[in-house]
Amino acid sequence: MPSHFQHTAARGLGIAALALVLSLPAGLYAEGDQPQGEPYSLSDAVGDGLAKIRPLLEQKDYVASSKIVDELIAVAEHDSYDMDILLETRARILIQQANYPAAIKPMEAALDIADRHHFNSVKTETDILNLLAQLYYQTAEDSKKAREDQIAAYAKAIGYMQRYFKLNPKPNEDISFSYAQLLYAEAVAKNPEHPDADLITQARVQVEKVLLMTVHPKDTTYAFLLATLNQEQNYTRGAELLELMLSRNPTNKTYWGDLVMFYMMLGQSTKDEGKIRQYNIRAINTIERAQTLGFLKTPKDNFNLFTLYYNSNQFGTAADLLYAGLKGGTIDPTLTNWQLLASSYEQINKEFMSIEALKEASKRFPDKGELNFKIAQVYYSLGKNEDALAYSKIAIEKGGLSKPLQTFEFIAYLAYEQHQYDFAKVTLDKAIELKQGNPDHQMSVLRSAIEDAIKEQKEKEDKKAAQQTAAAEPTS
Repeated sequence: MPSHFQHTAARGLGIAALALVLSLPAGLYAEGDQPQGEPYSLSDAVGDGLAKIRPLLEQKDYVASSKIVDELIAVAEHDSYDMDILLETRARILIQQANYPAAIKPMEAALDIADRHHFNSVKTETDILNLLAQLYYQTAEDSKKAREDQIAAYAKAIGYMQRYFKLNPKPNEDISFSYAQLLYAEAVAKNPEHPDADLITQARVQVEKVLLMTVHPKDTTYAFLLATLNQEQNYTRGAELLELMLSRNPTNKTYWGDLVMFYMMLGQSTKDEGKIRQYNIRAINTIERAQTLGFLKTPKDNFNLFTLYYNSNQFGTAADLLYAGLKGGTIDPTLTNWQLLASSYEQINKEFMSIEALKEASKRFPDKGELNFKIAQVYYSLGKNEDALAYSKIAIEKGGLSKPLQTFEFIAYLAYEQHQYDFAKVTLDKAIELKQGNPDHQMSVLRSAIEDAIKEQKEKEDKKAAQQTAAAEPTS
């Protein structure tokens, strides 16, 4: 479906907030943060040059600091510790300028050099891997990019995170959550309508690990898990999770709406009448619980409540809800909804209330003859054929019939039964016209019956007239 589920919690670590971290000189590494190989140090020229840019960076003079770094890069040995640090510094300056796409190339080049010579400590290596993953993540989120470029960027970000986890099998909560978001984002990017199922599953498994990292998980973590469950159409577990989330935060309007939707989806996913009723009842209880807190009171929510009662065969309660909603303006007073109200009354054998509802609707929609025809049908079901024919005539005068062919044919039968043969003929001729002049068998039989009745009626009238004429003649 649909939906806001794809717009999950705040992402990543916030690249723009990452500090500019320059490499430490040899011998100043913190304990446990030594390079993987022998300690390395910068050349005097590069060390002096980097020292000059510190005050420039504090003043946010990125142009001047970039110029110094570029000049040093131009003369530095290609595959050296100097080049590693200079490229990384260049990348971090670009990050400070929020030019994330441009920062990727020098950062990757620095990482390549460091990998070949084992320049980086484990901590530095994992920091850079995480940073590159965030840079690619940020790049992939650019809506102007072609989809294939976005997918490629997500794949690169995921690749760097997987390298990160090999070096740090116990990452913190934020990084673990960011990885789950990455997996989800690539799944959606591949096909927004039908996200990649395998990646969605990986994202769910990853966020489940995040939930175990703290005694009190964040609401955003639960919301993200819910998004994955929705994509997997695991509405049963999703509903259970939402009940938990609402027990923690009952004032979240979105959670209430989601829970109703999940119960309704569960009801639509089975053919078991017992389960359908069970899920409908849960959805009803959810709406009513939410409404006691002041939520889910929109016309759509109120109509959903009516629908759930109606589908649960609680037609009396459904009719009361719909009538109150239509009169009070808390349910959209559409033509269809007024017709539903009439139908609800019929379901509980309150035909006259159904008629009154249809008459009220007819006042609101004076050009809809369909309403008058429906009144005629209800009267006909009650055996009040005269009233039925009277409202049928009003329906024809107004027009606005949803099924004119069937309507005219029904009225023709009704008029025939009431011995209004001329009107019956007119309406049947209209029905045959709507059938493009090709009457079916029933129409043909009715037409013959009407014609015979008209003929017989005329013969009777002629005979009666002749008798009256003869009686009026003087006797000799």
